[in-house]
Amino acid sequence: MNRPVTTLFMLMSVDGKISTGASDTLDVDKDFPKIEGVKEGLHQYYEIEQTTDLWSLNSERVQAKIGINTADMPNKTPVSFVIIDNKHLKEHGIRYFCALSYNLC
Repeated sequence: MNRPVTTLFMLMSVDGKISTGASDTLDVDKDFPKIEGVKEGLHQYYEIEQTTDLWSLNSERVQAKIGINTADMPNKTPVSFVIIDNKHLKEHGIRYFCALSYNLC
């Protein structure tokens, strides 16, 4: 039988909380590098993240949390973004994603 081989990666939940907690004080990018047994393999996660699909699903809440509303304008990337939510990004954050994204939905 000729079927395509596919792989599904879940790199992060939509709200940005993979499992260190449900509050903004608990953050995967800050917490995982400190955890023995996790920090040693974290580079693999970031390597895989760079080779996945050219579409990225994000929430405004997470983007606001990581500072997009005040970040320096980025260079254009080949990645298209789908942003869900409608209350956390300011005008600067929206302009940031317009500058960054190939397509923005």
